[in-house]
Amino acid sequence: MKQSEEKSDEVIDELMPKETFEKRFSFITNDTLKKNIAIAFEYIVFLIDTAGKENHKQLIRSSLYKDATVYTGTIVEACLCHVLMKYFSVNKLQKTKVLTPEWKEEAQGFIHEFSKKKRIRYVIEHISYEDIRDSSNFIEINRACLRGRILSKKEYEIAEEIRIARNKIHVSGLKEIDNSYSKEKLDEIFSKANKIIRKVEKKLLKL
Repeated sequence: MKQSEEKSDEVIDELMPKETFEKRFSFITNDTLKKNIAIAFEYIVFLIDTAGKENHKQLIRSSLYKDATVYTGTIVEACLCHVLMKYFSVNKLQKTKVLTPEWKEEAQGFIHEFSKKKRIRYVIEHISYEDIRDSSNFIEINRACLRGRILSKKEYEIAEEIRIARNKIHVSGLKEIDNSYSKEKLDEIFSKANKIIRKVEKKLLKL
């Protein structure tokens, strides 16, 4: 137990203070986003440290690693959303080329009523492209990054794996008992997340 605690303390000491987290994400130009990512990263380190303590039951340890996985996914999502919005702002990408079109209702009205149970109405719709914003769906962000060649096909698949892992926060959608998280599985997510974050950094530095 002492060895495990010492190892976790070394990790935290190495990454503290908070400014160190912010420095890692210096390519994020939105200062608020950068600070919030740093806070999320701090929390991930705390969760790992807590899960590493041997006095926790397996179920609790699994839940802590799950939380760390979810937060890692939110960081990846935030980075991809940021690079996409940056590409739009400097006209490196056109929304009509990368976003999924949606039919939006423009107008509707009454044409003819046959009876109290049957009538004809009209609807006028037009194609619209929703802006990518902080609240956009992770899947739409991933698809836009693929279409815009921010991510390669392989990187897109990795981002999707991260998204699916992140989405396990939705308990009602789970198809199996969700209690098998481990440090090894979390390390795999970290490795995948690191690939995406490095790609985002590379793309942003070229702007």
